[in-house]
Amino acid sequence: MYLFVLILDKASDLENTIEKFRDIGVTGATIYNSIGLGRSTLYRSDIPVIATLKRIFDSEGKTYNRTLISVIKTRETLEDAMRIAQEVCGDFDEPDVGIMFSLKLEDVIGFNTPE
Repeated sequence: MYLFVLILDKASDLENTIEKFRDIGVTGATIYNSIGLGRSTLYRSDIPVIATLKRIFDSEGKTYNRTLISVIKTRETLEDAMRIAQEVCGDFDEPDVGIMFSLKLEDVIGFNTPE
């Protein structure tokens, strides 16, 4: 089993990515808003004017990344998920696309999927 982490710079890529993941059997994931270090220093909340401007101009959370984490059962499915992410989001070696990585898991408890 593998832990797959996908951090997308463009929130607009998320829905299409999830839809295609379902087609290959990746049906469980946790998704949350995240912010990278570079963006967090641009929008420091301890400076009231900056924080207020951020809320006005970013009412939909567009400065946030979308982070998806999923436990994936097989190497084949993991490779398919990484390929799909590249197809939907673009070349991850280019700036402002995102980052993805995986970790091999030894022990997983509570991961039940239909065979």
